[in-house]
Amino acid sequence: MKHPPPMTWLSLASAEIIQRDDLNNDIIDVLRAFGRDDADAPGPANLNPDCIFCTDEKVHHDAISHLQNRIATELLDEIDADQAQMFGRRFASISSLLRAADKDNEADESISTDQLLRLALHRRTVQILSTTDVTLSKRKALRVRAVVDFIWSQSLVLGLADSQRCQHAPTLVELVEKLELHTASSSQYNEFHPGFYHATLEGITRDYGPVHINILRINLRTSKCRMKCLDARESCTDLSTLAQTQGAVAAISGGFFLYSEPDIEVPSKRTDPVGLLVSDGQVCLPPVFRRAAIMQRRGKGSEDGLVDMDKIGMDGVKCILKLSSGGDASTMQTLELVIDQKNVKCIHRGNAEVFVVAKKDHIGLAIVGKKVVAVSSTKLNVPLAGFVLSFPTNLAPIGCILDDDDVLITVQYGLPFEIYDAMAGGPLFFSDIDNDGNNSIDLKSEDFRGSAPPVTFSQDETFDRNLLPRMGVGTTKDGELCCVAVDGRNLDRALGLTLQGTSDLLKSLGCTKAMNLDGGSSKRMVLFDNQSGEHKVVCLSTTEIKANTESRPDPSRPVHSAILFLPPRKS
Repeated sequence: MKHPPPMTWLSLASAEIIQRDDLNNDIIDVLRAFGRDDADAPGPANLNPDCIFCTDEKVHHDAISHLQNRIATELLDEIDADQAQMFGRRFASISSLLRAADKDNEADESISTDQLLRLALHRRTVQILSTTDVTLSKRKALRVRAVVDFIWSQSLVLGLADSQRCQHAPTLVELVEKLELHTASSSQYNEFHPGFYHATLEGITRDYGPVHINILRINLRTSKCRMKCLDARESCTDLSTLAQTQGAVAAISGGFFLYSEPDIEVPSKRTDPVGLLVSDGQVCLPPVFRRAAIMQRRGKGSEDGLVDMDKIGMDGVKCILKLSSGGDASTMQTLELVIDQKNVKCIHRGNAEVFVVAKKDHIGLAIVGKKVVAVSSTKLNVPLAGFVLSFPTNLAPIGCILDDDDVLITVQYGLPFEIYDAMAGGPLFFSDIDNDGNNSIDLKSEDFRGSAPPVTFSQDETFDRNLLPRMGVGTTKDGELCCVAVDGRNLDRALGLTLQGTSDLLKSLGCTKAMNLDGGSSKRMVLFDNQSGEHKVVCLSTTEIKANTESRPDPSRPVHSAILFLPPRKS
């Protein structure tokens, strides 16, 4: 005789939703997130969010502060104290907002949407923190961060459907069309420097609620703008100060960096940039992952100075290895290897975490940046933000023993095409010439998979349903560069966008190619202010959750990589 499945909080909640006409059935999918199946819903079999223990203690005296403290303490094995405390504060903010909204409707004794969402937030957080799964136990910080953002986003999306304020508002794309923001000639734009235009898109939309988006348009032909990509940590991580010292007209935050990954090992460290970085013609970091990158070529020809975007990977990249015995320059030998030629292969974290050298006459080098960190003819751990270079041993210089501990190896890179400045991000939103034959967002095709950083994308469990601060860039057929800094985490002014929403925004602004850069708390846009003579941050701070017109000071996160837009050099 087949026994019925055990009663869980999820099965109780699902039954409640199905029976009620006033509850949106989409809530069931939200409650299922972060569980393997419908039976994976541990915790007390009731619908009380504050009952978080399966004991006689039915209601904890303060479930919010208890879980906030657990987050701040138990995530210290993966992230630093500041990050753990910030994740705890975000959890507490969302839970408190949902509890306050539920109290507003406490005259109605039936279960509310806000109560169900708060239930899921608490139960899934406890489940994540309490896991004994070997793999998931190493991803607690990532998953806590994700579930908090997810429940926040879904509470907003579900709220928009019921909001009287939003029901008759335009969609985001309709608002862009209404204000004619697809052209710099719109009265909404202010030309604050020759060829540089700025507008703020602010209002209520039907699909994303309140929006606050800063738009920067640069006419690359008339402005003769120079784009400079750099590792900001080498100079200044305050974007306003960096723009000032570099003489930039405008600046935005750049690409991804190591942050929430649990296995960051020396020589890598937290805040290291991820992916291609070319600055002033020098390849600082190779395109380990095949991802969208924004780039500018400088030289002779009609395309000089124009900005392009495309997916760039390691195919055709030249790895120039300098080998010396004991660091003695007189013994220096050079080995040039081209990826995907003569059985030379690149293996990264999107492929595997461990690489086994399968052929006897091959060898592997584990490389991070410009350093070789390990050599083996048997097996190697694949570096988090680096790669393993595998090749036949007969390509090495005669008499050179690569796996000799006395041999020092450094690496330089040559790209198969000339780029003066470039910064990787991803994914590519759309392109008028897509080499993959499609124009849809495809994370896996850009190596956002496995344990490839950032794991917030590679191991996403929300399927692009989170409303978050975003940074996107695109180009138009008329030779303009368009940058959008999308604010979020502000209940009154800006909820944020999904990746697809950011893509739709850039398309509505007239872009024919567009891509994503790092968003979230790192998103930043700085413009030169002619009146004050200073460089000012124009976007809202999005580190903490804000609601009900809060104006408390918000710490500004440092920018670890940046893209500067400079005037032409004086002749």
